[in-house]
Amino acid sequence: RLAGILAAVLRDTDIEVVVVSRPSPDQASLARAAEELFESRAVGARSRGNRGVLFLIAPAARRVRLAVGYEAEEIFPDAFVGYVEHAQMAPYFASGRTAEGVEATVELLARQAYEKVLGRVYDPKERVATGDGFRGGGAGAETALATVSANRPGATDDSALHERFGPQPSPGQAWARFLEIQRRRIKAPDLGLYDDAAQALLRERPNTDAGQDHIARLYDSKAHVVRRRGDRAAVVFLDDPQRLLAPWFFRRSARGWQLDGATPPGLIRYNHLNQWRFARRDHPYAFAFEDFTFDTNGFATPPPAP
Repeated sequence: RLAGILAAVLRDTDIEVVVVSRPSPDQASLARAAEELFESRAVGARSRGNRGVLFLIAPAARRVRLAVGYEAEEIFPDAFVGYVEHAQMAPYFASGRTAEGVEATVELLARQAYEKVLGRVYDPKERVATGDGFRGGGAGAETALATVSANRPGATDDSALHERFGPQPSPGQAWARFLEIQRRRIKAPDLGLYDDAAQALLRERPNTDAGQDHIARLYDSKAHVVRRRGDRAAVVFLDDPQRLLAPWFFRRSARGWQLDGATPPGLIRYNHLNQWRFARRDHPYAFAFEDFTFDTNGFATPPPAP
C-alpha cells in the first residue's frame, strides 16, 4: 500500500518520496546516514523537477529524520518539516503504530504538495502563534520519538469540557462544537459529543495535533448544508471541486445529536491526495446525496450551483 501511495505522489505532484528504515545508534550517525542515502539513492531524480524527500526511520534509536532536497524546500520548509515530525509522526511512533505513522506522514506530505499546487502553502506563523515554534536543522529536521507522548489520553474529569462538548440540540450545533474541538486540539475521547463508536476509535488511534489542525484548517468556515432525515443528519459540502471536503455524519440519541463513529470507517475512503469517495452507495445517509452523481470509483460530484 505504501509503495502505491509513493508512486501516486510522484505521478501527481512530481515529488519523489523515499522511505528507508535502518538502525542508527545516535544523532550524528543518523544525520550522516541521511546525507549518504540522499546521494546514493539519488532522491528526487525520478521527478521532472528533481524534487525529493527522504524519510529515514531508525526504530532501534527511536529517531526519525526528514531530509528535503533543495528543489523541494519551497514546498517543505524546515518549519513545516519540524511540525510534521513532532505533531504527526512522533505520536504514532510513540504509541507503537509505526506503520500507520509512516503512511499518515507520507499522506500529509502529499497533501502539502497538492495544496501548493492549489496555491495554499504552509505558514509557520500559524504554529508559532500556538507556541509550537518548530525549527528545522537545515534541509530537513529530526525528532527523537521517545520524548513525545502518544496523544491518547483517557477519560477527562473536566466538567466544563463535558458540559460544552456533550450531545447537542441540533446537528448544526454538533458540527460547530466538533470544529471547536479540532481548533482547540482537545484530545479527550469520552466527550458526549461522540457516540460510543467514535469514543472507541479515539481511544484506539493516536489523535495528533497535525490531524486536528488539518480538519480545522480544511473545514472551518466552509459553506455547508445540513441534510437531516429522522434521527440521522449529514453535513454536506456542495462547493468542493477538489473533492477534499468529505461529509460528516451525526445521529440523534436520547441525549441529543452525536458524531457517528460507526458509519465512516466502512464508508468513506481517501486517496493519497486526501480526496474522498464512497466505498458503497447503500448506507443510512444516502438520502443526503440523492442529487449527487457518482463515478465508477465512488467519487461524488455535487449538483450544479443554482
